[in-house]
Amino acid sequence: MTYPTLKHPSLDPYDISDYKGLRGQNFYEKDKALQRVVERYSEKFAPDHKKAMIDHIKGYGELVGGILDELTEKSHKEGKYGELVKYDRTGKRIDQIIYSPEQTLSRKISYDYGVVNLDFHTNWKFGFPYIHRYALTYLMNLNGEGGVACPLAMTDGMINALKQIGTDKQKEKYLALTAGEQSDSHFMAGQYVTERVGGSNVLANRTIAKKLDNGKWLLNGEKWFCSNPGDLWVTTAKIEGTNTIGMFLVPRIKENGELNGHHILRKKDIIGSRGKLTVEIIYEDVEAEEFGRPGHGIVNLIKYIIKISRIHVGFGACGNARRGVMEAIEYAKWRTAYGKKVNQFSSYARTLAEMQILQTAMTFVNFRSVDLVEKEDTASEVLIPLLKYKSSSQASWVTQKAILCLGGNGIVGDFSPLPRLHNDSIINETWEGTHLIVTDHCLHALQKSKVFTAFSNLIEVLRKDAKGKSELKYANDILEGKFQEIKEILEKETKDWREINRVYIADLTYGVIALAEFLEQAAFDLKKGSKSIYTDFANGYAELFLNGVDSPRKRDGVFLNPESLEAIVQY
Repeated sequence: MTYPTLKHPSLDPYDISDYKGLRGQNFYEKDKALQRVVERYSEKFAPDHKKAMIDHIKGYGELVGGILDELTEKSHKEGKYGELVKYDRTGKRIDQIIYSPEQTLSRKISYDYGVVNLDFHTNWKFGFPYIHRYALTYLMNLNGEGGVACPLAMTDGMINALKQIGTDKQKEKYLALTAGEQSDSHFMAGQYVTERVGGSNVLANRTIAKKLDNGKWLLNGEKWFCSNPGDLWVTTAKIEGTNTIGMFLVPRIKENGELNGHHILRKKDIIGSRGKLTVEIIYEDVEAEEFGRPGHGIVNLIKYIIKISRIHVGFGACGNARRGVMEAIEYAKWRTAYGKKVNQFSSYARTLAEMQILQTAMTFVNFRSVDLVEKEDTASEVLIPLLKYKSSSQASWVTQKAILCLGGNGIVGDFSPLPRLHNDSIINETWEGTHLIVTDHCLHALQKSKVFTAFSNLIEVLRKDAKGKSELKYANDILEGKFQEIKEILEKETKDWREINRVYIADLTYGVIALAEFLEQAAFDLKKGSKSIYTDFANGYAELFLNGVDSPRKRDGVFLNPESLEAIVQY
């Protein structure tokens, strides 16, 4: 049956009739901040290594903006989300998660590209440093969590822990599964820690581990949030007869080919990160292997698993926010209102500039953080929890502003990825510790003399070349004042005051490191005698840091300078 084509004036083409969004573009080539950090953190690489790395990252940027963007959209529709299959056709219990072809292909493409395991690829002749690894992670998250980014984070943590504390037998067996070039387990490593009684308080959990004569353990209990149920997972349990929490490895299938003793109860109905499943599980004589020394379960969990997950939350938030900025800027090039493009309205342009500045700050500071982790610099003890909190909260702000920049189209799920990105950002705010948990960890780190000294030294190193630069005086003065405020809080305020104001202290600490990053970037260019866009970024961020995003903008600041405002938006 055919229907007549309506010819009606109201259906004539209009300003965004040919709008395609960002699909088909190379997301690495569109991201100057990412290009900047890749270039600067690889300055000392051998030329052939640097070229191969940049080509590899650029190739992934093309995939993310092309086929992976398309697969992510297709796999996030009703009827395409993962499903729990309890039994096979013969009635045998299998407790298996089945994903759509689009989702499994998306995972396969990224896994085969080496985003988590490039150092296991036989044709890759170089190392896999953090600048390379996390540039890929960042790019992946430009499509939101996508059913892949969370599994990537947990698989990355699993690989890291196996390398650090796995036995020789565990490394031989499980690295081939989680990182092997020929593995068909594409990011299928999970983390099962949270219980109904515990939440972030792992010591309150009730799952019990009993050691067997053969050296293995039997686990009985429940897990309330089991992210990415798959082939292998890390879990925790209280060692029988003690209050000690151990960390264990659990394969889905036992060595004899039988399903390990777990029952998946149901999948969670969560508001974001829906491309991969999160489930509830009962342990009934689950066969497990100790992972590291049993008495060091909590320490190893934080050091090797949660630490990596929090790094991924930071980069996930960066990627989500970057896509939000990109979508808003692209849309503003097309949309007209009252006879002109919407980006020609000063208040609209101001919003775009604020989003651009805040997202760029996140990018610079997150890459600084992993550089410090790789160098085993003590200052990273502040930055990891700090960036888990601040990156995720700012990503939610940026994605919400991006939605508003698109007006009514911003809340339509099949117009742009923004609603999904925003929901994913909210999940990142909760995953691996809510704000009140991680700001406590941040404050605890700041109060350690050794850590604060390392953080102070970092700030001084970043800002030293900016001192005396007249174009950076405003930003430098604000940094000086805010950094002094942190010092006085730690020296003079009571423990109770610091505790009740720890979110404010975290915000203050983040503002200092972010502004110091912009000053360093600007001074780097100015030292070479070239004008720097980061001068505008530094002064713009300083204004936001001092007065807040909702306050009036300075009459002589970058936001009321049309040339500076345009340069920031088009960065």
